[in-house]
Amino acid sequence: MEEFDEYIEYDTNIPEGFREVQQCIDNFAGVNYNTARGIVTQPTLADMTHYKGKILDIIRNNPPLESIPKYFRDGREDYLWYSDFYDDVTKEVYHKYRIFPKTDKEITPANYTEELAKIDLPYFKELVNLISLEHLCMDYEKTIPKNKPEAVNEMTQTGEELPIEEELPAGEPQATELPEVKPKRKRLPVKRSYEPKLTDKQYALLAECVETIKLFRRPVKAGELKKLLKGKLPEPLQVTNQKSLVYLLDQLKEHNYIKDAWMSVAEGNKDFISFRTEGNEQRYGSEPHYITMQQFLNNRRRNRREFIVGLESIEDMVGLMEEIRDK
Repeated sequence: MEEFDEYIEYDTNIPEGFREVQQCIDNFAGVNYNTARGIVTQPTLADMTHYKGKILDIIRNNPPLESIPKYFRDGREDYLWYSDFYDDVTKEVYHKYRIFPKTDKEITPANYTEELAKIDLPYFKELVNLISLEHLCMDYEKTIPKNKPEAVNEMTQTGEELPIEEELPAGEPQATELPEVKPKRKRLPVKRSYEPKLTDKQYALLAECVETIKLFRRPVKAGELKKLLKGKLPEPLQVTNQKSLVYLLDQLKEHNYIKDAWMSVAEGNKDFISFRTEGNEQRYGSEPHYITMQQFLNNRRRNRREFIVGLESIEDMVGLMEEIRDK
């Protein structure tokens, strides 16, 4: 059947340079975290309040890092890629991260400071500190009694701005260094990219069109559509009209803005759920129903013989996109 022969392979589609950056951050953060655990083996609420304050300071002074803790805590191994970081930094910073050279040098407490100074990437030091601190706080939060959630709420911002490694001893590792203890993370299915080829102006046109025809249950901005097509949107979108969605994505496909096999990507990613009508409630129950490839194909066939809501708006949008591309 049409498009069913497309093999759904859950690869990460992450360029090699970005993979190397992620691994390098984890290597440095692992040493930083282990050393801190060796110093503070039994953290107190005051310690964690201090760490939480430094996390807030790092994010306040480096806005592109704001979404990273969420993806780290969600268990994403490639949390930097799935966060908003690469969408929020400048093109120059993005390019530096993209061409980051691979390094096989082992990072140890003895060479940590020297090797960290060699990394010529904006935000890199702050990223290492942020992940180290989040890891420490996650460990501590596991020890908080479940009947005392107020302990977490007391962790408010402090006035100090001291990166974590500046408090740690340089040179030789501590005699009582602890082995790394990583929190167990549940592995989340990796989403695939639709391989979009849209500019920021074209994403803005797409967002305007989606809002005009009320394609989704809630307003969706250009940044969310960019995440969707890159396979980085964490939550599915509730679709108000499946025929219009299929026609829109088919138009993007026909004009080479997304890959041909977008249906298999959408099904594998579980990017769309049906609108909760009374009929759907009876058909699927109260649980969210992810739109399947078979439904996409059925709607494509219906589009050939039935009226499509928003057809003119979609075609006008594509025409404007083509004008931008031709310039």
